[in-house]
Amino acid sequence: MREARPSADWVVMAFRWMLGLGLALLNRLAPPNPASQSLVESILPGYLLLTLLEALFLWRGWALNLWLHLTLALDIGLVLVVLFFHGGNQSPLLPLLLLPLIAVALRLGFSAGLGLNLAGLAGYGLLLMGDWMHRTPPDMLRAAVMASAILLTGLFGLAAESLARPARETLRRLQEEVADLQARYQTASRQAQVFYEMSQTLSLTLSYQKVLESVLDDCRRLVDFSVGVVLLSAGPEDLFVAASSGLRVGNAGKGVHLSGNGHISTALATAEPILLEHLGRDEELAQVVALQRCRSGMLVPLRAGLRNYGAIVLGSMSEQAYTSADLEKLASLAHFATIAIQNAQLYEDLREERDKILQAEENVRKELSRDLHDGPAQSLAAIAMSAEYTKRLLSQDPARALAELDSLEQLARKTSWDIRTMLFELRPIILETQGLVPTLEQYVQRFPASEGIQIHLDAGNFSQRLDPKTEATVFIIMQEAVNNARKHARAKNIWLRLRQEGENLVASVQDDGVGFDLEAVRSSYERRGSFGLLNMRERARLIGGRTEIRSAPGQGTAVIVTVPLERK
Repeated sequence: MREARPSADWVVMAFRWMLGLGLALLNRLAPPNPASQSLVESILPGYLLLTLLEALFLWRGWALNLWLHLTLALDIGLVLVVLFFHGGNQSPLLPLLLLPLIAVALRLGFSAGLGLNLAGLAGYGLLLMGDWMHRTPPDMLRAAVMASAILLTGLFGLAAESLARPARETLRRLQEEVADLQARYQTASRQAQVFYEMSQTLSLTLSYQKVLESVLDDCRRLVDFSVGVVLLSAGPEDLFVAASSGLRVGNAGKGVHLSGNGHISTALATAEPILLEHLGRDEELAQVVALQRCRSGMLVPLRAGLRNYGAIVLGSMSEQAYTSADLEKLASLAHFATIAIQNAQLYEDLREERDKILQAEENVRKELSRDLHDGPAQSLAAIAMSAEYTKRLLSQDPARALAELDSLEQLARKTSWDIRTMLFELRPIILETQGLVPTLEQYVQRFPASEGIQIHLDAGNFSQRLDPKTEATVFIIMQEAVNNARKHARAKNIWLRLRQEGENLVASVQDDGVGFDLEAVRSSYERRGSFGLLNMRERARLIGGRTEIRSAPGQGTAVIVTVPLERK
């Protein structure tokens, strides 16, 4: 933005043009001798061109102080030259000498214009001496009045300077305030641009690691720091370094244990940012080796609602490197970062859930393929072979053929039963038409007795119909628990129980098998690639319930499902 030019400069410029044009006019109306007139007419155009050049410099703001003093001195000199050729002290143009002196007083004041005022007075003295040299006695009264006017002009400059001093102070203060506001505006504009770009970047980024790296990059655009770390939760009392700047390669990914007495614990508990001093003295921050050397820093928790995701810690080698304004900026950035981390984590969770669902579908396909291969497929192959054998017997031994037909009929009936049982387990139609209890009764009846396991159903007095989704989920969980017991428990008895507790349905599957170490199984989910227990928990959670699993080696297993009673 172009700075406004002082209005006094343009007033002086107007005086200068009036002076030049007036001298040119008077030189024509009251000319001195021809030689002097020609000399004056050659000087005045150059003077007017010089004022045009000064106007350009004044408008553009180029070297104003130098040009101001130079042109004012030229004004005084020009008037003195013209007066010299127009009769000196006797010239009718003598009052024009006051015009440049008034300009000096108006523009420079007394202190800065004292030299030019004295120069004007000295020049007037030279005019008087010129009159003496031409043996023309000067008019002393006229000389005294003119000298007094010149001195009064200087005093006018002193008065103008005194009156203008408060205004100049006010102007200087206002200019400083304007400059401060402009600096604050530019800073706020830069911060707004950073926040806008950051929100765009983070909202479009679903990669967990890219979000973390972008957070530190955006922090550096707002404040300078020597060490920066993003700590994310790894448990109730542990954090880990998820992203860093200024750390050695070996320190990345290290954990921080929360003792409860450090600044990190305080920030996470209060959800308030903290200005830090001498980070190495804090027992929690000191666990990050690079932070031990930092003399000042900032800590902002990453929190959404009541959930803590972690914290951002920035450290500087300088003391008192950060202010409360810097802390507010980092807190604003942390708010965006928390939302981005939350979105990225939700996206990762959805991907994991998708993978689990796909894996579960793949497991169901494999199990169905295996059951079809080991059951109905083998039986159908046996039926085909038996039919071929019976055809030969009809021509050779009809009596044995009848017996073989009886065996073939039994095999076909068993195969039909097995197929119907498999279809029942995949999607029992009776569950949709009659409800959970009749479905479990039919499931128990269809349970194969050849496995040597007795299955018992105790539904008590429970006979209510529930929401179809709830009934289907409870049945699938109980069916999964029974299948697990058949495959792994080596149990002799399995009990299915239903009971109502307040506004909840409690369904349980218990066996008297070998049991297992529950914690060991939970810790090996990823390695084993099996998520059966997790699937049961997730299915119950989706209908607002929960699944509890109890087991120990040699004590059997119990799977207890509790769901709210939302009647159909």
